[in-house]
Amino acid sequence: MNNDNNSWYRSVIVGVDGSDESLAALNWATLAADVHGARLVVVAAHPVPPEAGPETSSLIEEAHEEARHAARAARDRLGGWRPGGRDVETHVLPGSAASVLAEQSTNDDLVVVGRRGLGAFDRALLGSTSSALAAAARGTVAVVPSGAAADEPRRIRVGVGPADEPDVLGTAFAEADARGRPLEVLHVTGTDPISSALLDMDPVAASWHEAAGVDLADRLARWSDKYPTVTYTVVIRRGDPVATLLQGLARNDILVVGGRSHSGVTGRLLRSVPDSVVRGAPCPVLVVHAHRHPVS
Repeated sequence: MNNDNNSWYRSVIVGVDGSDESLAALNWATLAADVHGARLVVVAAHPVPPEAGPETSSLIEEAHEEARHAARAARDRLGGWRPGGRDVETHVLPGSAASVLAEQSTNDDLVVVGRRGLGAFDRALLGSTSSALAAAARGTVAVVPSGAAADEPRRIRVGVGPADEPDVLGTAFAEADARGRPLEVLHVTGTDPISSALLDMDPVAASWHEAAGVDLADRLARWSDKYPTVTYTVVIRRGDPVATLLQGLARNDILVVGGRSHSGVTGRLLRSVPDSVVRGAPCPVLVVHAHRHPVS
């Protein structure tokens, strides 16, 4: 199915550490590289203390060996598979996983990472590689929970705002086109109870629905012209953005949301929509930052 429209990513970069979660991410990333005709790059990171000394040298070497083992295990798992018709690259690099993967990525790459099932208290204090990476990467990040389906998705859902970044819709259309799946475009309005009551009672105030629909229709028409085979539906709802975006999702869906770069700590403390969605979704979540391919 690969064509010029589907060549959305230069590389698919996946972080591995030997865990079941990272192997699930590897499986998903391999299929994504195949679907988009992109190069698969496998990265294993190992932490390095800020000040190395005799007492830390053995720990550094142990961490380095664990990373090398994770990279070898990933390559062994792939066997002779050449995703996207290209040789697989493997890198073992020093640093935290989130910072290494963010540094490796560009606007034209898709970075894939697994999501661990940490408890809410641990995640709030310690964060996770997936949340930190989703906040820091230059381009698009796919966060894959361990229970997500690795095969083709049932549907693509994209959350859009009133003035969305071009690549949020563009990424969703590209995924739907490359995978031959339907696209659900979901616009969620605010949750203020007074405003909601007025909208329900006042036909003039209720024109928010019509205005949002017209603006969204214009944006969708431009992307639909570029991806004419994509079948899409539009849903406009009032409610909590996170709960509405997650409602009805299954492990074999893909959710696409826009992200704004911020520190991982900021995201965890403020509970940004992308951060909360990444933590709660049962399916892979694509968090889009970059403006790479504006629609003509």
